[in-house]
Formats: sequence, structure tokens, C-alpha cells
Amino acid sequence: MIKSCASGLKLLAPILCFVVLPAAAYGASAAVDCSGATPGAFTSITAALATLPNAGPNSISVKGTCSESVSIINRTDLIIFGNPTATVQFGNPNARLLRILDSQRISVTGITFDGSFGIVVNEHSRADFDSITVQNSGNVGLAINDSHVHISNSTVANNARAGININGGTLDVDSGVTVSGNARSGIAVTTARLRLNGGDGTPGTENVIRNNTGSGVSVANGAVADINGDNRITNNGGLYGLLVIHTSNLIMSDGIINNNTGIGVRCGETSHCEWSGATQINSNGGGGIEITDHSDAYIDGGIDISGNTGTGILVDLSSLLNSLGSNTIKNNTVHGIEVNNLSVFKFEAIDTITGNTDKSLVCDNESLVVGDISKLTKVSCSRNHLSKKTK
Repeated sequence: MIKSCASGLKLLAPILCFVVLPAAAYGASAAVDCSGATPGAFTSITAALATLPNAGPNSISVKGTCSESVSIINRTDLIIFGNPTATVQFGNPNARLLRILDSQRISVTGITFDGSFGIVVNEHSRADFDSITVQNSGNVGLAINDSHVHISNSTVANNARAGININGGTLDVDSGVTVSGNARSGIAVTTARLRLNGGDGTPGTENVIRNNTGSGVSVANGAVADINGDNRITNNGGLYGLLVIHTSNLIMSDGIINNNTGIGVRCGETSHCEWSGATQINSNGGGGIEITDHSDAYIDGGIDISGNTGTGILVDLSSLLNSLGSNTIKNNTVHGIEVNNLSVFKFEAIDTITGNTDKSLVCDNESLVVGDISKLTKVSCSRNHLSKKTK
């Protein structure tokens, strides 16, 4: 590109000066048609990458079905975008369809990755995925290690292990994402940060984690999960819809955890959990919420824990649950709240606890209930184990 400038200072006439800027400053592009039908187009993404400098901005357009394993290594500012039917698959079942290693600002959109070992993002990379599908992997669908990934408007389905696994780094699930039918957890987070940024109620903006064989979402080993907006963890077949263990941290606002085979949420092993907004934990097959193994939790008002098969809330093994009031715990098939084994339940204000098949509140002789429960019916706690404020 040529840039011109004019200067008239102390000169009788303008002087034109020309500066030639290198084309690489404006990036390069390549077109891929893996069918071979487009004259002049590359027939693989790998061949197109080989012609582009490692430092972008660069872009690659893709159409057709590409049979290859794509590696993006030590690159910056690269966009790869496909048309609605662009697909990457590969005959080697043990190969990654896409590897992103030691790279920054990599964007992939509009491509289906089908089979083999799915996608891996590794070595402190930064990648964005939008409108992609990752399916039928013989391993994890999308594996993230010590990297930062955003994913939106995408599907991760029917993979042989977890749908998405992150070990170190950060995963942002930025609305419109479905993680379903995977043979283990939908999303598994270990020593990492998960942000489930659900939609605003507009159809299609919700994140849905459903019908996975294991837990819908698993958060472990010092991991942190921020779940807000329209997120739906539903119909998963494992022991828990949402599992938070091993000194991990959960903050959830709004969203639904329902119809899972096991317990709706387990917060255990010295973890911290907190729910606010209009969160619903309903109709789960093993109970609503379990706080256990030296863990603590808060329900901040407006939480609905109803219709679960089992106890609505179980606080067990030296754990603490603090209710700020105005929560609803009803129509669970055993107790509303059960407090056992040196645990504490504190009522800061009144909750609605009604319609549960057995007791509204039950506690063993080693536990403590604090707060005003005078309006509750069907309470089974020794008065020696109610605080003075409660009595």
C-alpha cells in the first residue's frame, strides 16, 4: 500500500512523499476448498497454513470436507472460518482434528469437527470458538490445558469421554452452547476457572448441559465456577447434576438444575458454594442439595428447591449452610432439610418449607440449628440442639 503526504512549510509548492508499507502489516488470506472444485484454492487447511506467516493478522476460509489433522503452533492473530457445511475429519482415530499450541488470538468459526480425538488447546494459548460443532470424538471433545478459551453458539456432543475438559486456565461459555450426550461429564473443570455466562431469556441464548452419562458439570481440585444467567443443567445420568469438590468454589445466580438422575448439587470436601437469584434445583432423582465433608454454603433468597426425590437439603459431616431467607423448599419426597454429624444450619430469616413427605426440618443430636423456626411444622430436633435464638 502507498501512503502520500504533503508539506508546504517554507516551500513554494507542496512536496509529495511516498511511503511503501509492507503487505504483511495488513495480513494475508487463503481460501480452502477441500473438495478440489475451486480453481486456485488450497485443498487442505494445513497447506493453506504453510503459506501464511506465523504472526498475523491472517485468515483462512474453508469449505468442503477436509480429511486432515490441523496443527496451529506458535501463531498469533489467525481467523479460520467455514461455510455452514465445512467439516474436518480424519481417518486416524487417535489424532486430534485440531491442535492449538502456544498460540494467541486464534479464532475458529462455522466448522464441524467430527470424530478422531476432537480439539486440544494447550500451552498457554488463547482461542475463541463460535458456531462450531465437536462431535463423535473417541476421547474428550474439547480439551483445554493451561489456556484461555471462549466458546459460544456451539454444540459439543456424543464424545466418548467428557464433552469439555479444562485443566488449568479459564473457560468462558458465552451463551448458546449445548453440551450433550457425552459419555462422561458434560463439562469437567480441574484446577481452573469456569464461567458459564448464560443467556438473558431470549431463546437460543441459553447454555444447556444435558443427557451426559456422568455429571452435567464437575468442578474439582481448587477450581472456581461462576455460573450466571440462563444455564440449564438437566437430565444428566451421573450421581450429581453439578459436583463441586476438593476445596473448590461455586457461585451460581439464576439457572436451572433439574431432572438429573442423582443429587442436583453436591458441594463437598472443604468447598464453598453459594446460590442467588432465581435458581431452581428441582425434580432431581437423589435429592436437591448436599453440603458435606467440612464444606460451607449459602442460599441467598429466591432459591427454589422442590420436587426432588429424597431430601431437599442435606447438611452433613461438619458442614455449614446459611439461609438468608425467602427460599422455597417444598414437595421433596423425604425431608425438607436434614442436618447431621456435627453440622450447622443457620436461618438468618424465614424460608418457606412445606409439603415435604416427612419432616420440614430434622437434625441429629450432634448438630445445631440457629435462627427462628417457630413457624415451621413437622420439626424433629432435640431442643438441646437448637440455639437459644431458635427455642
